[in-house]
Amino acid sequence: MGVAAPLMSMTEIAEMADVKRPVVTNWRRRHPDFPRPVSDDVGQPFFDAREIAEWLAMTGRVEPHEAEEDLSLYTLARLGRALPGKELVAAVTALICLRFLDDEPLADGTDDPLAGLRDRAARADRKDELLHSEINAIPASCGWLAGAVDDLVEAAYSGANAFERLLAKRHRFDATELYASAVVPELARLIAGVSGVREKARDTGGSVLVTDLAAGPGDFLAAAARLLRDDSPMFTAAESDPYLVRLTRRRLAVHEIPAMDVDIRIGDQLPDETGDPDVVLTQVPYMPAEQRSALEVLGWMDDISLRLDKGRTAVILGPAGVLTDELKPFSRGERRRADLLKTGMVEAVIRLPGGLVPYRPGYQTAIWVLTPEPDPRWQRRVLLADVSEKALSADIVDALIEDVVTWRRSGFTPQEHARRFAVQVSIEDLTVAPKALIAGSANATQGATPAPAVTIARTNELERELYWSGVRAYLGGSPIRSGLAESTGRRVDIATLAKLVRTGYVRLRQGSRLRSEHLGPTGNYPVIGALEILGRGKIGTRMIDILTLTEHYPRAQLTQPGDVIVMTVPEFGVMVDYEGRSLVEIPARILRISDTGREQFTPRVLAALLADNASPRVAGSPRPARRLEEYRVPQLQPDLVAGLDVLLATLDERRRAVREELAMLDELAGLAVTGLGSGTLTLNSDISSSTIDKEIDASA
Repeated sequence: MGVAAPLMSMTEIAEMADVKRPVVTNWRRRHPDFPRPVSDDVGQPFFDAREIAEWLAMTGRVEPHEAEEDLSLYTLARLGRALPGKELVAAVTALICLRFLDDEPLADGTDDPLAGLRDRAARADRKDELLHSEINAIPASCGWLAGAVDDLVEAAYSGANAFERLLAKRHRFDATELYASAVVPELARLIAGVSGVREKARDTGGSVLVTDLAAGPGDFLAAAARLLRDDSPMFTAAESDPYLVRLTRRRLAVHEIPAMDVDIRIGDQLPDETGDPDVVLTQVPYMPAEQRSALEVLGWMDDISLRLDKGRTAVILGPAGVLTDELKPFSRGERRRADLLKTGMVEAVIRLPGGLVPYRPGYQTAIWVLTPEPDPRWQRRVLLADVSEKALSADIVDALIEDVVTWRRSGFTPQEHARRFAVQVSIEDLTVAPKALIAGSANATQGATPAPAVTIARTNELERELYWSGVRAYLGGSPIRSGLAESTGRRVDIATLAKLVRTGYVRLRQGSRLRSEHLGPTGNYPVIGALEILGRGKIGTRMIDILTLTEHYPRAQLTQPGDVIVMTVPEFGVMVDYEGRSLVEIPARILRISDTGREQFTPRVLAALLADNASPRVAGSPRPARRLEEYRVPQLQPDLVAGLDVLLATLDERRRAVREELAMLDELAGLAVTGLGSGTLTLNSDISSSTIDKEIDASA
């Protein structure tokens, strides 16, 4: 029994589509098929939520399954406003868990489905540790919840997905307990991954005990459960809030963890009889910076280290101000941190970007990975990584996990593994004269750093290439002949891009809204979006494989050779995809010159004309001065188009050569600074003895 979708404001539409509020206004104005409002309350239009979800899915702005999930969640949040947010989430998660446990729909077609649900809850939870009390507490007027939760589970394909989807949108419900200590999903996955819990489970035949000493809503435990879905893990935890204890029990239950393998205690510590954990995943209880004591934080972490036996691991999330940043010189906190490092238990330290604890967006965090007995060959070293200036994408999470886990793995030789973000640092370098635990703050030597002889060889090669590129530019470089001359003043027709599309000269296609977890360093098709168009990311760094493309983006179209890819927000950018077979990401769009327009434009000429017509966004304005369709494009004579294309190609080739030379100059500067800074290189006072000088003398 489904539930009718409620009405939705334009602000709520923007949240569902993950766009800014003015974008919805543009959609209403530009798209005749945008749903019409069904009511108008004091000048504010309201729309049927199901019509909105269907339109967003149909136009590719939201994936169909996401639209259904969001619609179900929105319905729950809107219709459930009669209940306090805390009670509503308790009721919904209890119903999801009940449906999972007895594998039956919740709505039974009767006028009072709650009566049957109470009986089912009593049978499924005889000791009332999970859901019985929550379902009994559902008011008689909220029988509609049964059908709404059925819709949510059906849209999400499983109880576990529905539960996680609900908690991913927990900010929609006014329940501080749910999100005060919550972390973003990628951070939870990182913490579970760097613990090596999956590798430990494989080594023990699937049996592993995972513990959280401050479980909160169970984000870390749920992330570990997802990693261990093919194993037989056990979970113990402590949490002082009974509400969150029961929520976490339900969360693990829908991830198929039997109740006998879950022991979550109400309190701020676990008794000894809960057993020695194989892995501890936890976070330091939050305190404002002005009240935070470095000694208390480090003492809390020291207590955790005492729980670790040989072969066990702890991953602890805490304030970067204590865990990684420079502490007050000669303070007790500085000495305490140095003492912890000297124990050799600190295996890795990762400084994280801000915003990973959404309730406290200004809270800067870091991770410590502890293990009592590292490989004796590396026990006087620690692994440092700093991703504080990067978004914590799925790709970065995977790289960090690989960096840490492979460093721990038996038989691993650090010098033979190229890590992406982490570097090895001597513990002595960090403790003799204590300093920040940030990569680059000490004489850090990365596993993939080449030997000095390799650096010198590369230096000689760069010097040689730079010398001969200069010689070629001076002696053999072809002069650029633009052929520009004064015109007789003939009139040039101007057309808006909208007119060019309408008359069939150009076709305009939308990009695809892509999810970051579907992209990676390998795949079948490169992704081109804002980063690539603006030159802030190399094409081919983000890829998507064919199976993901066909499953999740069935309406997405790949580019063809010569497509012009353009964007106007957040700033203007344009490029030509000469190779084709790329996937374009929103906000970028595709311009494809038709057979009719080929005499009027070439891809290179169209891109240049658009760039020449670009207008910067005025400071403080939420949108560009003109929409892309309003861009005015000169229509040149065919002979001028051909000549301009040749000139632009010549300039592109010269620009490419200059970029190559700039890249070599940057690399040479980097080799010099890194080599001198690490102490592996010095400067030779007799510069004339260099390899390139000898070659110059020989050629002369």
